[in-house]
Parts: sequence; C-alpha cells; structure tokens
Amino acid sequence: MSALALTSLAACGSDDDSKGSSAGGKTKITVNCEPPKSAKIDRKSFEDDIAAFEKANKDIDVTAHDAFPCQDPKTFDAKLAGGQMEDVFYTYFTDAKHVVDINQAADLTPYVKDLKWFQDIRPELRDVYTVDGKVYGVPRTNYSMGLIYNKALFKKAGLDPEKPPTTWEEVQAAAKKIAGLGNGTVGYADYSA
Repeated sequence: MSALALTSLAACGSDDDSKGSSAGGKTKITVNCEPPKSAKIDRKSFEDDIAAFEKANKDIDVTAHDAFPCQDPKTFDAKLAGGQMEDVFYTYFTDAKHVVDINQAADLTPYVKDLKWFQDIRPELRDVYTVDGKVYGVPRTNYSMGLIYNKALFKKAGLDPEKPPTTWEEVQAAAKKIAGLGNGTVGYADYSA
C-alpha cells in the first residue's frame, strides 16, 4: 500500500480546513517516511507516487518528509500530543489503537469502503486499524513474529520444551524461570533483522 493512497484519505478527513489550505485554494498536506536519499530506487518510486497523486488531485500539494525511522519511538507520542505529526504518518500495528484513543486519527471509513483493493487486505491486518467498526488506517506492509527458544534451557528450568509459550504472559513467565537458573543465564532477548 502506497503512503499516497493514505494521503488522499487523510486530506479528505481533515477536521481543520484552515490548517491545510493556502490562499490559492490548494490543500497542503504532509506525509512522513519518504525513503532516504541513499535508497535511490525507493525514493524515486515514492517521488513518482507523489507526482502521480498531485496530477490526479490538482487541488492538493504534498510535502514529503524524509524521516527514518518512520516512527521514532523517542518522539512519536510527543509529536502526536503536540500536534507536530505529519498529516499522513506511519505507525506500528501495536500503536494503532493508542493513536485512535488519543483522537489523533481521522475516520477513513467513507473513503475506503468502496475501494476494491481494500477488501483484498487480509482481515486480521485490516482489523488492527479498525476500532468500533470505523477504519482509521490502512496497512502498508505486514510482518510476522516468531519465537526461537532453547529447548535445553526450557528443560533445565523445569519447562516443557515441547510446549513453547503462546502468549506474551507465558513468554515472560518462562523468561523468569530461565533467568532464575542463575550464572548470567538470560531468559529473554529481542532480535530484529
């Protein structure tokens, strides 16, 4: 999913008409997560998408911000709370409900309901951005999480190595038991590629 498809939706859903309008009558919107200059192919594709969007929507000017990571955990909440976030922005699946709960997302339901491709998105991904039957975002990409665990440590800690944890609470409980083995044994470590 292109960020620009979201741009058109967010521009239509703005509650503050004066914020995004200029004297010339054009709506001005900002979008984050423009690929860095070092990612030449991705950046060119992004810029081409902006040009195509603006050509199809002559009354909208898009300003892209080169911001990697797209959602900086150190500044994300502060930017939201202070009204400094771009009009269209990326958020992690885990933060979507929070963004809606603090009223920093527009209801996009009227804009996505008739889009043919919207129904092609896997329901479990669409549902992340749907709160109380209203759509507040559209997934751009998805990812999977997996668990790699040491069966020998599980057994040593008195856990069943054939039944790994299936919830975060179970991961935490297993990690505490494994860390309890002592000698610097770590019960949990996060890895991201």
